[in-house]
Amino acid sequence: MTTSCYTICNLFNIARLYPQKVAIMLDDQVWTYSELIMQVERVVRQLQRLDIVQGQILFQFVERSFEMICGFLAIMFIGGVYCPINPTVPSDRLKILLEKMQGQCVLVHEKTRNQFPIAAVQHVIVLDNILLPLLDIEDINSLSVSMEYDAAFIIFTSGTTGPPKAVVHTHRGFSASITNYIQWGARMYTAREHVLQVAACSWAIHITEISVPLVVGGTLVLLRQGSHLDVAYFSQTLIYQQITTLMIGPAMIRALTHYIEDNQQMRTFDTVRHLCMTGEAMKPQQWTRFVNLLSSFHVELYVHYGTSESNGALGCQLINIKDTEIPVGYPMPAIQCLIVDDDGKIITSTDNSNNIGQIHIGGPTLFNSYLNDPEKTASKFTTINNQVYIKTGDLARYNTREELVYAGRTDFQIKIRGQRVETSEIENTITNSYPSKISDCVVTKLAQNDDLLVAYVVSKDSELDTEQIRNYCNKHLYQYMVPSFFVFLEQLPLNVNGKIDRKNLPMPDFSSLATIANDHRYIEPMEKVEILVHSLWCKILDHSRISTSANFFSIGGHSLLFIQLYQGYKTTFDVDISMLDIGELFQHPTIANHARLINQSKNTKHISDQYLLPSGAMEGMLNLI
Repeated sequence: MTTSCYTICNLFNIARLYPQKVAIMLDDQVWTYSELIMQVERVVRQLQRLDIVQGQILFQFVERSFEMICGFLAIMFIGGVYCPINPTVPSDRLKILLEKMQGQCVLVHEKTRNQFPIAAVQHVIVLDNILLPLLDIEDINSLSVSMEYDAAFIIFTSGTTGPPKAVVHTHRGFSASITNYIQWGARMYTAREHVLQVAACSWAIHITEISVPLVVGGTLVLLRQGSHLDVAYFSQTLIYQQITTLMIGPAMIRALTHYIEDNQQMRTFDTVRHLCMTGEAMKPQQWTRFVNLLSSFHVELYVHYGTSESNGALGCQLINIKDTEIPVGYPMPAIQCLIVDDDGKIITSTDNSNNIGQIHIGGPTLFNSYLNDPEKTASKFTTINNQVYIKTGDLARYNTREELVYAGRTDFQIKIRGQRVETSEIENTITNSYPSKISDCVVTKLAQNDDLLVAYVVSKDSELDTEQIRNYCNKHLYQYMVPSFFVFLEQLPLNVNGKIDRKNLPMPDFSSLATIANDHRYIEPMEKVEILVHSLWCKILDHSRISTSANFFSIGGHSLLFIQLYQGYKTTFDVDISMLDIGELFQHPTIANHARLINQSKNTKHISDQYLLPSGAMEGMLNLI
């Protein structure tokens, strides 16, 4: 049995020693450690009945829930290869993911089973139907023996040449990663902590978020499916579930800052003792504003850096929190880190002339391979002084405290809302929408707003349909990867070396967003709820009118503006949060669909004409960005 299995087996020890200690919570739902292990055993037995054997790939396609935790743990216990897929994935992208591997079985919810192409697997387990009455704790006896270099889990990450890459991690790396986090965050992860699980299952960090608190006997707190965009619910969860430890990205930090300031929710961080920031770097002014807000709380701030291939690498506690330059920290325990320049020279903290280089990560947490892609796998690894490292593509330098500070990329990979994205994947998708008419494409972040993407499309055909390209992207890419602007060019600007001159790409025409909102297919809002929704959209997106069929994300919207919109719905319609699913709204981002979903909610109050907003009632909320 591997070290990782022994680590997971700590759950059994805790269940026997402290059976009534709370293991996981979600709103009013609570399971103790004994109840969690009993339910995991149910899933393990079901997998055994299907003759699932060690090393087989098992998909999990469920919403954020207790079942998500049970499925993950059961797959680990049985020696399967955990492969989570977010139910929000576009259907065509899902097909591409499934084509990359042969999975034997999928674990689903009743709600998600019809979204998954059942023909892709031999067996389907509906977790809702398994987790019924509890078993006796003494029935726990089903563990599989896995070797340390066996595959433990697979996470998808954006591909450099097209389809997503399947990143394979071993049990050895999984165990080392858990150990790293426990040792690095000794105060963050103890049996006393209430740890909030924030990351979506498509992010590698969600495995750490789940495993580490449970292994040390802490309490893991979940958010409702889709509620990560509901900042009011997020704030209330921090308060009422007495969260002590959480890891969040800059987007949520910005949203929380505005929400707390605008609504005077000064209790939000009352119980939080450890806040770890992960994802992309924050802008200095945003960081300063957040730090000032936290000055009345007793919160230790940490920063975390990692990649899907390294599963945690660098981190530190931020002592001088008023510094506007935020480091990515030092190597975590058992991690080796080098900064290497273009000539292969190792840069040290004492090098003053040119101390910027690429981050190289070594140690036991490294991934094993990209599934079925030995060429890309080989290109990711390198050997320096007889030690194996991965090349991250991230640039860094040392500051005066010998901490590493992020300094950009060696390529054109970007981060959007904390998620690493290869622009080439987006560019290839756009090209494939009109393969005979689009000769080239470049995607960049918008300088004025790094939540928005711009696609520069080279084509001699002046009749290309932007909406058709956008719809094609929506079927193959996550929403955050779809460009907000499409700029058509006859050719891309080149520099003196004949390479694309990204600094001289033209600014997009911002009036094009209004054109999309008011094009020839304009559909006017008709009934009262549609009119109110239309008024909110116009206010938030700064348009005079918007077609009820226009896509929120096609006319300048992004996730933080969507948070504002959702708060506006709750204020305007006084809907029951449990009846208005923000995930549903996010997946159907038109005025017509939002009005339909609001009408379907059971607790919408009587609406009077006083709510037809342009009076300024929303001003405080609309300054979120």
